[in-house]
Amino acid sequence: MKEEKKKKENKYIKFIKDLSKSKRGRAVLFFVFYFIFFFILISLIRTNYSSNNYIDTSNNNKVNTEYKLDGIETGNYHFTREENINGITTNFTGDKSDEKTAGVMTSNNTFYNYFIYDNINLIKTTDKYEVTSELYHFNNITDDNNISRFLERATLISKTEYETGNISYNYEITTNTIDEILNGTNIDIADVPNKITLETNEEDEVVKITYDLSSYATYINNTPSITTITINYSNFGEIKDIEIPES
Repeated sequence: MKEEKKKKENKYIKFIKDLSKSKRGRAVLFFVFYFIFFFILISLIRTNYSSNNYIDTSNNNKVNTEYKLDGIETGNYHFTREENINGITTNFTGDKSDEKTAGVMTSNNTFYNYFIYDNINLIKTTDKYEVTSELYHFNNITDDNNISRFLERATLISKTEYETGNISYNYEITTNTIDEILNGTNIDIADVPNKITLETNEEDEVVKITYDLSSYATYINNTPSITTITINYSNFGEIKDIEIPES
């Protein structure tokens, strides 16, 4: 076996030597050498690129310490909220302080004053406030006190740093996980993950959260649904006490 292997090796060496004797043969060897060289070089570059862009998502808590939810969880801020449900957009602008929210809702080019406290939703359609159904879609997910619960179970997909100093963190969370957190159930469906994107300012405060809950909304409504909610936060700790309106 060893002799046969040696004969084959000698055969290849002789073939290479024969090629090197002619101008055309040397050109062929030159081309083969550079082809192998560049193939190895490209492979190394691709391997290095993949390594540099890999994000270890085995411990999201390590990343969570890089941004602050304190301002939101304290519940004192100015905000804008945009809900897009199957192409129909509703906007909210207002202030929140001490579990009370006062703002303006815009729907179908019509403005309404609204107020929320103790899970009671009030809306002013005439000259006085009246009790109405919950104004926010999926408030059980976007509520200030629940955000961290979902992020702890979500998977970090990517982190992007901008020249302005802002950073965005892109998470994915399955409908199965959301339902388990909210209802303690254990459903098993194959679905496209929902997305949660955080954006921080130079002080690492989260100032914007975008939710794409299309998968969860489709499951809840049992029909295809496109659902995105974007909330911008500002003026942390600067909102004075808000008075409950007379109904």
